[in-house]
Amino acid sequence: MRLPVRESLVGAIVVLTLGASATSHHAPRSTSAPDADSLRVPILVYHSVMPHHPGQTAEQRVLNVEDAVFEAQMKYLADGGYHVVSFAALVDALEGRDSLPDRAVVITFDDGWGNQYRHAFPILRRFGLTATFFVFTTPIGKDPKLMTWEQLRELQDGGMTIGSHTRTHPVLPDYHAALHNEVQMSREDIKEHLGRAPDFFAYPFGEWDSLSAAWARTAGYRAARTYRGGAWNSPSDLYHLRAVPVTENMQAFERAVSGDRPGVVAQRGR
Repeated sequence: MRLPVRESLVGAIVVLTLGASATSHHAPRSTSAPDADSLRVPILVYHSVMPHHPGQTAEQRVLNVEDAVFEAQMKYLADGGYHVVSFAALVDALEGRDSLPDRAVVITFDDGWGNQYRHAFPILRRFGLTATFFVFTTPIGKDPKLMTWEQLRELQDGGMTIGSHTRTHPVLPDYHAALHNEVQMSREDIKEHLGRAPDFFAYPFGEWDSLSAAWARTAGYRAARTYRGGAWNSPSDLYHLRAVPVTENMQAFERAVSGDRPGVVAQRGR
């Protein structure tokens, strides 16, 4: 099983030219025009938010957004008339329960790194923004690089959403025998420690297939997010929602939220 640490990331981050895209080899995605009932709401995906430091690998540097850059990106949203909405608000809109404001954006974080609490959370609060934090549960309280349950509770009390990212961060299509433990029991872990079962799930590395999506539905999640694919989603995508990985490339960030397709995606992300 893949170790749930950044050094285990397989596959180089690929910088693509404007208009390019990448999809999961387990579940290829169409690159044709969006369906008539689709919504264009970029689901932004962050990993680490902290200053760069010696010893980082090239992959780590790409997945790491300096806190000053993260602040500039949040300021761009706040000053540019964008509306940061919750993951639940997007799902409600896709289900036809509610509508969204123009220029809506969803912010998400993967893994549950402690630097998200130390660096990203204060910036989000400063701008009055909400985000969803997808965490893998087994190392919480054991690995000092990750947030604690107390910190996650503070995020939740501060208006953030906590979602599941499995228990140990495996590539789910490669471990069908572990789906109950990874998908269902990670939801139970969060319910036990935070008093609320999560409604949303994110596939590790963005890798999913029909069986892992079926488990997400059966476990009680309202929706599940992949790692890449762009900003358009339709009701039929609820258990494999496309998303936009974020790096420090401000031009790619601006294209991603403004309407042009982003210039930076990844082959396989955490």
